[in-house]
Amino acid sequence: MVGRLVFGLSAAVAVMALTQAVRSGGDPAEAPALAVNEPIAVVNARLLVAGWSPQPEQEPLPFERERAGNNLASLSACSGTGMGFCRYDYRRDHEQLAVVITPGAASDGVVHSWFTAE
Repeated sequence: MVGRLVFGLSAAVAVMALTQAVRSGGDPAEAPALAVNEPIAVVNARLLVAGWSPQPEQEPLPFERERAGNNLASLSACSGTGMGFCRYDYRRDHEQLAVVITPGAASDGVVHSWFTAE
């Protein structure tokens, strides 16, 4: 359990660093059109229509599913402390997309950041 918590925290920090790189210098033509503070349910629906498939890196623990507040198949992990970061992973062909959310005002997750990889 502690190992997964450490992994979740490490993943959240790594995601934040990578997303800042994508936001500041990534190629916007490769990334899907996402917006900060957009609800994850809306993003998930749009990504599925655009051909992205849920591709979580691991099965989330029950507390992570509870923290996320939804049953989206793309949930990989939640940090468990601090800002309440949760990560959702998708795949389309050879592209990978990670979306990081934080809790929103109405207890729904909203987009904090995202990054793509090939």
